[in-house]
Amino acid sequence: MGIFVHPLVLDPHRAFTHNPLADGFQDYFVTAFEFRRILLGLWRNGWTLVDAQQAATGTVRVPAGRKPLVLSEDDVNYYRYFRGRGLASRLTLNRAGDVVAEVDWPHPHTSVDDVVPLVDRFVARHPEFSASGAKGVLAVTGYEGLLGYHDLRSPRQRREVRALAARLKATGWTFASHTWGHINLTDDPLPTIARDTRRWTRLAVPLIGRTDMLIYPYGAWPSAAGIRLLARAGFTIQFDIDIRPYVLHRDGARIMSRLHVDGYAFQAPARMHPLFSVRRVIDPRRPWPLQTPG
Repeated sequence: MGIFVHPLVLDPHRAFTHNPLADGFQDYFVTAFEFRRILLGLWRNGWTLVDAQQAATGTVRVPAGRKPLVLSEDDVNYYRYFRGRGLASRLTLNRAGDVVAEVDWPHPHTSVDDVVPLVDRFVARHPEFSASGAKGVLAVTGYEGLLGYHDLRSPRQRREVRALAARLKATGWTFASHTWGHINLTDDPLPTIARDTRRWTRLAVPLIGRTDMLIYPYGAWPSAAGIRLLARAGFTIQFDIDIRPYVLHRDGARIMSRLHVDGYAFQAPARMHPLFSVRRVIDPRRPWPLQTPG
């Protein structure tokens, strides 16, 4: 089973206003309040985080009575459009060497919760929630830098990203390409996909290292030729979006499905029920009621 989220909404009053951007936050993001409760629900329902590569190859193992779960987080870039909307600004290392998230409001470099620090702390409290220390997959684009660092021409920012990536990988996190430009792999022609892949590789590999995983933006499947192109570029494990759990072997790649966990999914609480209770996790600050409470 695979699920994914985006960076967390920390201040719903800033994010959930009345405009198209706010609609996107409501539909496709969860709040930190909700994510804490989602983790608790997953743990209580017997799920355990596992390594995505092991899950894709069928070699994953979990403790008796537990069920394997691959967690991924898309767009761990902290885009400029997040600014002023109540989301984190970047990941960084604190003085103890732990990965934390920061915001620039109301004061610069204020530490806050986000997916990585919340999962790290939850696993520390509940070791059975992780098999062999696995945490999750961080999917990054490249067109606005990496991990909240937007000017990677800066030697200082490049050093910070390298240090962050090393610490993340040492503590159970892995990386995936989300393409350089968050492109549509269904609609874009092969030369565009090839050019985008080269741009991502040139930018990301020197800073976060190589990865064999790629997550389709929008869940948009490439053609068979596109899957082969990506596999030849080293992305032999690819992820889409689907409500059905599966791993397919196709065109030189293993393709694993992921279920979206977000405000849109909360409107189908029965689908979430094997994972957690929507009724128990929903943030009361969401400005719209669920259509079918569960």
